[in-house]
Amino acid sequence: MKLLKVFLLLVVAVSLNAAGGDKALKKELMGKWKAYAKSAQSVTKGISDKELIKWMDEDKEFVLVDVREPKEVAAGAIMALEWKAIPRGMVAPMVGKALALKPTDTIVFYCKLGARSAMAAKELQEVYGYKNVYYLKGGIMGWIKNGHEIHNLMGEFQISK
Repeated sequence: MKLLKVFLLLVVAVSLNAAGGDKALKKELMGKWKAYAKSAQSVTKGISDKELIKWMDEDKEFVLVDVREPKEVAAGAIMALEWKAIPRGMVAPMVGKALALKPTDTIVFYCKLGARSAMAAKELQEVYGYKNVYYLKGGIMGWIKNGHEIHNLMGEFQISK
């Protein structure tokens, strides 16, 4: 129920933004969204880019799930042996059959900065009973900042400092 409230607050904020709505209300709603994101990060296991690289090098079994929107994913994504892209708002409806994620799987979510991925991980833990869920600290922006490669339709590349 709490997730639904946060989602509805976000929808209202986006609607107000599109309509040029009340700045004070937008600020309040964004504050609540940021507070929820921070609480999700505090109760969910985070993994650093270095730990994730180590898992990849060791061929650890995990599923990497990109919870950004399709246009964000098209710009560049982190690849792993098992990788899925599903927008954060669609993770819950697609758990199980559509995503083929089992409660025993090790799952690492990532997004742009780490907020949406922490929310997705928290939701799987609390609502669906998943135990081995993580979010990538710093998201793909931290990944890029630390010199790791990303992929898009043009191929594999790194952004130099």
